[in-house]
Amino acid sequence: MEATRELDASMNPYQSISTVDRAATFALLKQLSVGIARLFAPHCEVVIHDFSDLECSIIHIEGDISGRQVGGGATDLLLTEARNGNFARDFHNYQTSLPNGRKMKSCTMFLRDEGGAAYGALCINLDVGIFETAHRILGEFLALDAGAEVSETLSDDIQSTIHSILREAVNDVGAELPIMSKEDKIELIARLDEKGAFQVKRAVPLIAEELGLSRSTIYNYLTEAREKSGGDGHVGA
Repeated sequence: MEATRELDASMNPYQSISTVDRAATFALLKQLSVGIARLFAPHCEVVIHDFSDLECSIIHIEGDISGRQVGGGATDLLLTEARNGNFARDFHNYQTSLPNGRKMKSCTMFLRDEGGAAYGALCINLDVGIFETAHRILGEFLALDAGAEVSETLSDDIQSTIHSILREAVNDVGAELPIMSKEDKIELIARLDEKGAFQVKRAVPLIAEELGLSRSTIYNYLTEAREKSGGDGHVGA
């Protein structure tokens, strides 16, 4: 009989906190579990374990993700930790799974007495299956053709379109407008020409205003740019 008592005590060392304190702690956690589960409903489950009996350690559940019930046993993680006596740390944001293979993410926080011995646990489980599906669908929806180097600004205001082309060309040149050399400006005009900016009749006055140059200077730079590129130098804008 004495041997049996010693064996029971060694398998259940979670009696170092008073019954009153345990009851008060569990009551508070039950109150908190309602708020947590409802905040993340219907994707959240909060489970409270009492380690005084690991075979039926579940004393409270809010939410219904895993299908478990009050009176259910401890999980494999809790059994392993109890066997090893390793309750020194909590577990946050780790992956869990249901018997049907559905993935979840969870947190397990142990309840400890003044001596550091764990006598229970608060577990929060979040069903992320629907979010994984949404992530996959959004990824497919947002995917672009590999190697596509096409850019476009959708606007029916030609001034906005010219401005967008100009800013893109300035970035391509890699020099700020106030300190651009003449060569940089000619290269900038060449890039604007390549992007089709001068197909628009209003392009020259708009670009001249943006760059702080005269229209005649824009025409001269455009002629030089086309000559350098092997064109006939004719400015059709």
